[in-house]
Amino acid sequence: MSTASIDSTASTGRSLSRFVLVLFGLCVPVWVIGATVDVEIFPGFKLFQAGLAMPMIASFLLTYRERGWAGIVALLRRTVDVGSVSPRLWFLPILLVFPSFGLINYCLMRQAGADIPPPTFSLVVLLGYCPVFFMTYAEELGLTGYLADRMQQRYSALMTGVLLGLIWAGYHIPGFLISGYYTAWWILWHAIYTVAARVLFVWIYNNSGKSLFSMALCHWTFGLFWSFWPQDNLQKAVPFYRPQITAAAAVVCVIIVLFLWGPETLARFRFSRRAGALQD
Repeated sequence: MSTASIDSTASTGRSLSRFVLVLFGLCVPVWVIGATVDVEIFPGFKLFQAGLAMPMIASFLLTYRERGWAGIVALLRRTVDVGSVSPRLWFLPILLVFPSFGLINYCLMRQAGADIPPPTFSLVVLLGYCPVFFMTYAEELGLTGYLADRMQQRYSALMTGVLLGLIWAGYHIPGFLISGYYTAWWILWHAIYTVAARVLFVWIYNNSGKSLFSMALCHWTFGLFWSFWPQDNLQKAVPFYRPQITAAAAVVCVIIVLFLWGPETLARFRFSRRAGALQD
């Protein structure tokens, strides 16, 4: 390994550790104050949930430190890189993978006899959920825009997904605890789902032109299925959501992806002739 490669790897490790320290350093005061003061930033979104915006703040602080305002501008430009999504066929997994997990959850719960109200399909509901797309950038500017490519210089795509998933789950868990809505068992299964989901994010990212826009759109679909049962609290899951079901579905999907695309890059399709259909 060359000196340049060693320096790059070391720099990547420092970037990860700095990001984690800055991220949680920003989150802790928000969690502490939000746990003691019951304040709504806007309807359905309380102060302790503002930690979800901290990956973006951390990415801005670290990018400015490393590359100045030019780096921040370059990072922000990636929020509209929809033209980078290639091949366009990958819009199908971007839009359908995570709603499909919700559908599996719904069907299994219905089969088990759960009393689930009918979904609300309306333009009003869809438009009401659309602003969440812009909120996803608060997380994706950090997890994808700042970290994803750097981490893949040092780790495999699978390990990158797992580590990003642990970070993603890690700054959500305090909010779940503060809310008081969830058991430790629920939080554990949802964390497993979150880690598996982030591996799938990296898989889609690596195969769809490494577009930040694609990851924001994918993140938006993470809650799209559940939006058809509107809640008045953005921290509260729909009553029939069972994270053990979505976690199992996501893990099975990850296993299939690993078999077909391999863990190193998650982008080398095993059946190369068929791969041409995806890569053209």
